[in-house]
Amino acid sequence: MNSHLRSHHLSAILTTSSSVYDWSEADFVSVLKSAALTAKLTPVAEVAVTFQPQGVSAVLLLKESHVALHFWPEKRKVSVDIHVCDYHQDNRDKAKTLADILTLKLSENSQKESWKYLEIVG
Repeated sequence: MNSHLRSHHLSAILTTSSSVYDWSEADFVSVLKSAALTAKLTPVAEVAVTFQPQGVSAVLLLKESHVALHFWPEKRKVSVDIHVCDYHQDNRDKAKTLADILTLKLSENSQKESWKYLEIVG
């Protein structure tokens, strides 16, 4: 058995679609959870916070690790961080699928070039 652990980290700052401005904390969590399930990842817990005067942060804990987003309406931007570990299987494709789904849900167009990918092995 291989004793190495591999993790996949994807990060992007996306320009948001206008529909995102009306979302609540629950909407952000719902989008994260739906995207994770579609990517065949396993949500286990979530938390979201609304900031005053504006902005939302949401985190979805996954059996495989986590996905977090931070929305800045005044900048029309959302930053998204995805961290998915390999334990019993290679989850790289699942992490990339999650990034693709979130790009379409949050920006309504393809901004795939915005994503940075880092693989860590230890």
